[in-house]
Amino acid sequence: MTVRELIEELVGAWQANDAHRAAAFFAPDGVYHEWGREPIVGREAIFAHFARFFRDGPAWRFEIDEVIVEDERAAVAYRFGTNSDGTWNMRNGCALVRYEQSLITQWREYRG
Repeated sequence: MTVRELIEELVGAWQANDAHRAAAFFAPDGVYHEWGREPIVGREAIFAHFARFFRDGPAWRFEIDEVIVEDERAAVAYRFGTNSDGTWNMRNGCALVRYEQSLITQWREYRG
């Protein structure tokens, strides 16, 4: 699986609200770091974060605009939005992704 396919599969798992499948794309000691929050370390902690968000979070969207790949790194330009009152609040962002052996070792987001 290419890194582009890996990222597309991860986003597909997110869109399906499948925390188990989404967490499985991360290395056992992988890091998921949303902009403005503390990093989440380890696949189990990442799974718990995704499960909580899918269960308790608002309606949301995640749309990829571009993926740029170089060696074991990728940059993902995206739009993320939530909808709590009938209006989508979309924002641009970028994630720098590191991966080894078809697993994400680090996903770090920056706000656009």
